[in-house]
Amino acid sequence: MIAIITIAIINFLKPTDALKGTFVYGESVKYEFSGKGNGAMYDSDTEYSYTYLIEENTLKLDFKDEAVRDATYTFSIENDTLTLIGGEGTMGGEYILERESE
Repeated sequence: MIAIITIAIINFLKPTDALKGTFVYGESVKYEFSGKGNGAMYDSDTEYSYTYLIEENTLKLDFKDEAVRDATYTFSIENDTLTLIGGEGTMGGEYILERESE
């Protein structure tokens, strides 16, 4: 019984925890992930808050501002590199982001 509960807790916590931190793309874009299902994208000095959901290798971003299109990405993370592959609500393409040093 304890093993089942432990597995359930790990599976419950892992999805949003997997991306906890800040990842940088290019010169001016950052994605912050709280590890608790919310975060923000920063493009230059503009902040776009969102909630996020991870299901297996899919990342879904639901932006608070309705003027910003919600987006779904296929993602992978290895060491400090986050790879996003654009899906629904995106222009497609592959994006490589690096974890920001704390």
